[in-house]
Amino acid sequence: MSLTPVIDLNKLVVSVYNLMDIADKELLSAPKGFIRLESSKGYPRFYYYKNRSDTKGQYLSADNIGFITSICQRDYLIKVSKRMRELINKIKKGIHVDLYLEMDNIYFSFNPGRRSLITPIIPDINTFIKDWYDKNPGSQNSYAIDKGICTKKGELVRSKSEKIIADRLLDFEIPYVYEPKLVINEHLKYPDFIVLNKRTRQTLIWEHFGLTDDDNYSVNNLLKLFMYERAGYWPGKQLIASFETSDDPLDSFIVDKKIEAFLL
Repeated sequence: MSLTPVIDLNKLVVSVYNLMDIADKELLSAPKGFIRLESSKGYPRFYYYKNRSDTKGQYLSADNIGFITSICQRDYLIKVSKRMRELINKIKKGIHVDLYLEMDNIYFSFNPGRRSLITPIIPDINTFIKDWYDKNPGSQNSYAIDKGICTKKGELVRSKSEKIIADRLLDFEIPYVYEPKLVINEHLKYPDFIVLNKRTRQTLIWEHFGLTDDDNYSVNNLLKLFMYERAGYWPGKQLIASFETSDDPLDSFIVDKKIEAFLL
C-alpha cells in the first residue's frame, strides 16, 4: 500500500489542464446528434435526433448500444471540458477547487440510464472506494488479539480507544481499514488504521498512542513516529496521531475534531 499525496496548487493546475486536454482530444472524433432517453415498462428507450430542432427522433434498439454509448460519452466529455475551463479561471482568482468532487458532480449529473453508459475519466468515488478496499485488506496483523473488543462494523480491535476511533469513522462514513499490511523502508508494519479522505482521495495513516505516561511505551511511540517521518509520513499531513494516558483516556470529542480536520 502506498499513500497518495495531497495535490498542491501546481499539480492541481496541471491535472485540470490534462483532463481538459483528454476531453478535447476525444471530442474531435465524437459523433454528432443527440440522444433522448425515455422509459417504457421500466426499460430504457433511446431516440436519436440529428439536431435539437428535430421533432421526431429515430428509435435506437439494443443493436445500436455502441453508438448510444458514444453519444452519452461525448456529452460527458463536453461537460468535463467546459467545467475544467471554469476551474482554471477559479484557480487563477485564488478560489479553492476540489477537483475530484467536481469530476464526481459531472458524472452524477447524468441520470442512471445515461450514467451506466459513461466511462468517467477519473473513477467515480464509489468505484474508487471499492478499489481502495480491494487493494487494502484489513486485519493483516498475525499477532493474536486477546480479549478483543467488537466495533460497530463487527471487527475485533485491541482496545477501547481503537473501538472509539473505528466507530466514529463509521459514523462519519469515512472509509477505513484496521491493521492493514504496510511496507515502510523495507520493514513490514501494521498501522492501527489507514483512512481515506473522500474529497481529496488521499490515504492517511491513523496511529493511536496509548499509555503515553509509561516510559517504555513512550520510547516505543517516539521510535514509531521517527520511523514514519523517515519514510515521509508527516504528522498532520499523511499521518494522524491520537494520544492518551492512564489518567486521560481518549475522548471521542478529540476523535471527531481530528476527523473534521483531516478527513472531511
